[in-house]
Amino acid sequence: MTPESFAASQFDVVIVGGGTAGLVLANRLTDSKHSPPLRVGVIDAGHYNPSGDPAIDIPYGANTYTGDPNAFTIGNPKYDWLMKSEPQASLDGNVIWYFRGKVLGGSSALHANAWQRSAKNEYDAWGKVFGNGDGWTWEGLMPYFARSERWTAPPSGEDALLPPASVHGKNGPINISYNTHLSDLDRPLTEAMVNLGYPLNDNPDDGDINYLPRDGIPRSVNPMEGKRSYATSAYYTPEVQARKNLCVLMGAVVSRLVWDKSNGKPRAVGVEFVSGGKKYIVNVGKEVILSAGSLKSPQILELSGVGNKSLLEKLGVPVTLDLPEVGENLMDHPVNISDFKVRDGVQTLDTLTLDEDFLAKHKKLYDTKHTGAFTYTPRITGAFPLQELISSETYQNMREDLEKTLDEMTLTPLQKAQYGELKKWLDEGKLGLVTPAMVPRGGMISSMEPNSAYISIIVFQGHGFSRGSVHIKSTNPEASPTISPEFLSLKWDLDVQIHASQFVRKWVQTEPAAGLITELHTPSAEVKEKDDWAKFVKSRLVSMSHPMGTTAMASRSLGGVVDERLKVYGLDNVRVVDAGVIPMTLGTPIQPAVYAIAEKVCPNIISTTALLKVPSKASDLIAEDLVKPGKF
Repeated sequence: MTPESFAASQFDVVIVGGGTAGLVLANRLTDSKHSPPLRVGVIDAGHYNPSGDPAIDIPYGANTYTGDPNAFTIGNPKYDWLMKSEPQASLDGNVIWYFRGKVLGGSSALHANAWQRSAKNEYDAWGKVFGNGDGWTWEGLMPYFARSERWTAPPSGEDALLPPASVHGKNGPINISYNTHLSDLDRPLTEAMVNLGYPLNDNPDDGDINYLPRDGIPRSVNPMEGKRSYATSAYYTPEVQARKNLCVLMGAVVSRLVWDKSNGKPRAVGVEFVSGGKKYIVNVGKEVILSAGSLKSPQILELSGVGNKSLLEKLGVPVTLDLPEVGENLMDHPVNISDFKVRDGVQTLDTLTLDEDFLAKHKKLYDTKHTGAFTYTPRITGAFPLQELISSETYQNMREDLEKTLDEMTLTPLQKAQYGELKKWLDEGKLGLVTPAMVPRGGMISSMEPNSAYISIIVFQGHGFSRGSVHIKSTNPEASPTISPEFLSLKWDLDVQIHASQFVRKWVQTEPAAGLITELHTPSAEVKEKDDWAKFVKSRLVSMSHPMGTTAMASRSLGGVVDERLKVYGLDNVRVVDAGVIPMTLGTPIQPAVYAIAEKVCPNIISTTALLKVPSKASDLIAEDLVKPGKF
């Protein structure tokens, strides 16, 4: 499909972004069982190799397996937008990198494959606190989580999980499985957590995410092939690619939407995009769906004149709709990483580069049985209530400080709703706020010493109080927007990170794990006092790359950008379907939630578009010179 032929096509629906949500929509909306079938066009900036791509497909260490040093995704401009924040005052001027997929399949092609549902009350808040109705609660969403899943029980057998695990889907597109390879630290660290007095969780996906799962967390890996299961491999199969009512254009960047403002609400009738330095416009018959992600969808709205009027006028963007909440409410999971040197002979993923026999063994396992170290994904992780990590006196002092901080802030209606719910959960003592995860390798946070193996433990904060923003800084659609997550801008969040990092150290110093560790590498053993921990946290903080909330699904009175149908308030036929609609942070990685959101909205899109009449063409409403390909 060339840009010219795509622009000349007639589509009922144009989807901007062929990522995690976008390919779900493309698959479901073009299913032949719908009558009449929708004609759908997808515009994506990335690329796709139908023959497979080891950098994407191999769950761990594609560069080691292939011997190709360029066989990696995160930080590689071939696959990654390489977006970064403005210098953050709350982090002493440091910047935060955001790894976002610039490939068909979006960030589902880059992330660590974690497949976790959040706690029941978190989803219930979507519907009950933010005015989105019972359909956006745990009970309302569970069928759509299941619809995306093809679940395989842990190797120890289905009896290892309690009966409610049957809520997992068995016939969906995304393969869900469990690790078959364990490092030498997986079991000892699990036992160490038990020795600290914490129980194991037999059913982490049944609404209670607290503590380490007995069988580890599931992951999006095909157990028969040992390959990543992601939006492209699962939803853009050869059968789907062959559908005549679906066209996917790659290597193109959307620059704006074209509007018809003649009948009240602005209506999108075209999508302008850039490919090969030329501008094109494709007509839209019924709907435009933005699925470009939490950082790019607000950018496209603002480039199209939908956003804060003062910002748009300052940049010379004609105002279509003054909707100042666009790009606000940026939420994420701030992360700190500690690493530890292990004893000689202790096998971690680093052993693949230290021991040629070990490497050869695991290459053979991957080639013949599709198992082994190259299929490993982090499995030891779980959420912990803050009150179970610190004293009641420390918690009370933190809460009093938090109240004082919030009293001094001017809060938006959305923040008031979010913070009210968060404080309630915190005080109940059940909210899993701190989530450590073990990665059996080094090099994530500091340089490795030669001939040494390490483990790293990341710890992310599931629910922070800091809120950031993302906005355009120019009218160039290929320029990165201004991203400011404002991590640790509230003292509460800094204190949580300090206590979380201290808990990680306590964990690895507990037997039987402690006997396998020889050095507290980063931070060093010299980091003991609170001021030292604070300096470490600020200097090393990174993003889990789970941005969400920038086009929040909430009632208009609360400052929502989209309604419960994910339609943008004030626009006639534009939806946002990606993590930007998540109205409040989730305590787990967001991949399954994004799939569920897309699955859930599809029936509404199908029923709504069946009733719509085809409006005027974009070419009838804009200058003739913009319709023809021109130099960007």
